[in-house]
Amino acid sequence: MTVSDMSRIERKILLLAPRERVWRALTDIAEFSKWFGVQSAGVFAPGARIEMTSTHESYQGIVFYVVIERMEPPHTFSWRWHPGAPEPGVDTSQEPTTLVAFELTEVVGGTELTVVESGFDRLSLARRARVFAENDKGWEFQLESIGKYLHASAEL
Repeated sequence: MTVSDMSRIERKILLLAPRERVWRALTDIAEFSKWFGVQSAGVFAPGARIEMTSTHESYQGIVFYVVIERMEPPHTFSWRWHPGAPEPGVDTSQEPTTLVAFELTEVVGGTELTVVESGFDRLSLARRARVFAENDKGWEFQLESIGKYLHASAEL
């Protein structure tokens, strides 16, 4: 894999739900917390810094922050964060962040959700490969998770 291959992650999923419903699952913090597997409070709004605590078994209790960049209903939602699981004793607060952007497109039968995380090429070489691999798998898992969440909530 070349360095340019490790600059961004892009994943897509077709969700069998209207775009407004997918938008709500992404941008309502209570709904987002359920499918993303975090405890969080507050309101997603441009400029907001949101503390999140992972509830995933493998990452239980890990605290991280997202800073909301853009919210353009019902098609664009983005944030910045320090990617990857934190390493004990390593302070990454001065490292560059990556940008996570969700794009929603209406398609026949539902909504295409695209997530792009970019900026890995700005991270230190010591962290880049590890956090890229973690997040590459992580976005695959998270898109499956939102799909399951929307399917389950449609059945209620």
